[in-house]
Amino acid sequence: MRTRTCISLIRIAAGFLFGAGAASVTFLASEREALAQARFGDKGQLAITGENLFAFSSERVGQSFPDGEHSVTSNRFGFLYSQGSPTPRGPQVGGHYFIIPSLSLGATLGYEARGGSVTQPTGNRGIVTQDTESISTFVFVPKVGYALMFNDVVGFWFRGGLGFFRIGTSDATDTRVRDSDTFLLLSLDALFVVSPFQHVGFYVGPQADLSFTGSHSHTDNNGIETSRNATYRSLGLGLGIIAYIGL
Repeated sequence: MRTRTCISLIRIAAGFLFGAGAASVTFLASEREALAQARFGDKGQLAITGENLFAFSSERVGQSFPDGEHSVTSNRFGFLYSQGSPTPRGPQVGGHYFIIPSLSLGATLGYEARGGSVTQPTGNRGIVTQDTESISTFVFVPKVGYALMFNDVVGFWFRGGLGFFRIGTSDATDTRVRDSDTFLLLSLDALFVVSPFQHVGFYVGPQADLSFTGSHSHTDNNGIETSRNATYRSLGLGLGIIAYIGL
C-alpha cells in the first residue's frame, strides 16, 4: 500500500513539475516574442516623434526680381526654439505607423505664431506702445520611412516625402499690408536611432529640405496683390525623441 501511495505521489509530483516546466517554457517564449516585437520598426508599431528638439542648419530663401534672384542665407543653432525668422525645421510632432516590418507611413506637423508689442518712454515721462509684426508658420510633411535596425538598440531610419510650408506676416502698423511665402518641399532624413529602453528611442542625423516650387506674395494697403517666384533650401542636423508602441 505504501509503495503504491509513494508511486502515486511521485506521479503527481512529476505531473506537477512537467506542467510547471511547460508553463515556464510557454511564458518565456511569449516574453521573448514580446521583447522581439518591441524592436523599433516591427510591423504594427505606432511611433510618435518629438522632432527638431535640437537643430543646427543653414537655410537659404530666394526671390526672383527683374534684375535676378535676391537671396538671404541664415545659420541656425537652437534647442527647443527656432531662433530668428520662422523655419520648417522648428520643433514639430510626428506620427508614423509601420504597415509592414521596417516600412513606415506617417507625417510631421508644426505650427508657430509670433507677435507682441514694443514699449518705450517719450517726453514728459510718458510711454508709447507699438505692436510688432505678426508672423505665423505652418508645415506639414507626409513621409515614407524605412527602419534598418542592426539589433534591438541601434539602427537607421531613412525618411522622405513631399510637404507644404507657409510663412505669413502682417505689418505692425497696418494689418492690411501682408506678405506670405509658400513652398512645396522635398524633405529627406537619414536618422541614426538609439533605443536604450523598450518603446523609447532617440535620433540624430542629417536633414534636408528643398523646394521644387514656391512663391512670395505681397498685399498692399489698397488690397492689390503682387507675387513672384521664390525658392527655399535647408541643410542641417537634427535631434529628436521617439516613443513607439505595438497596436
